[in-house]
Amino acid sequence: MADAAAADLVVANARCVATLDDDRREIGGGWVAITAGLVTGAGDGTPPPAAATLDATDCFVTPGLVNTHHHLFQNLTRAYPPMTDKPLFGWLQSLYPLWRGLDEEAAFVSAWVGLAELALSGCTTSTDHLYLHPSGGGDLLAAEIDAARDLGMRFHPTRGSMSRSEKDGGLPPDDVVDDDDSILAASEDAVHRHHDRSHAAMVRVALAPCSPFTVTESLMVRTAELAERLDVRLHTHFAENAEDDEFSVATFGCRPTDYLERAGWLGDRAWLAHCVRPDSAEIGRLGAAGVGVAHC
Repeated sequence: MADAAAADLVVANARCVATLDDDRREIGGGWVAITAGLVTGAGDGTPPPAAATLDATDCFVTPGLVNTHHHLFQNLTRAYPPMTDKPLFGWLQSLYPLWRGLDEEAAFVSAWVGLAELALSGCTTSTDHLYLHPSGGGDLLAAEIDAARDLGMRFHPTRGSMSRSEKDGGLPPDDVVDDDDSILAASEDAVHRHHDRSHAAMVRVALAPCSPFTVTESLMVRTAELAERLDVRLHTHFAENAEDDEFSVATFGCRPTDYLERAGWLGDRAWLAHCVRPDSAEIGRLGAAGVGVAHC
């Protein structure tokens, strides 16, 4: 990064600036210049002139952290006692009755709290996997985007979905799922309304069927096709525990990685949440395909 001649903001007098550039430079007593929301320079010695200066004496300055998986709407229920000691499937079934009451106000407040918590931890960019859209709840994705804009966070949320209810062999109750056609129409609308393709965009949208045990295989396939047509990314939960593996074998007749490939998701457009169960051969397949992983 070249020294900036002028800047909107200079962060100066840092104990250390960790650039994380190609050379992994660490600049003692350094400064960082920012103009129009972008880093335009970093160095030591006298910083360039700027409209504002932030004194970082005794501070360690790094690029902002990037959070690659979240469920911001769950902030409002994360200490709910009946679910705290249950495995995944029981945990979800304890919370679905509460989540069916989610509306725009709750989505905004929960997202604001979650994103503020991230910002205070040094995170400047976050995604969110918003897969719950109860009937009558309003535009929850727009509410979350409003919260991110209010805080000034770069936000790449996903328009999630659930289409496999209890009556179809899935986990969620009927009133928090939707049919495939409605989901795909809402997903395309979300991209057209909110996805910003410009450089360094503050808001971009990906498509994110929730998980193998909450959506149909048809929705997985059609969402991959829609994402390719709209040129947006794909996200889903994947291979997150033994229950997930067992469900995949019993329902689809194959392990999760084979199911992912069958659905057209084995490529660099997709990134997966959790992904803690693949064996060594499957890890190799995912890596060779360029699939991203939020390993959490």
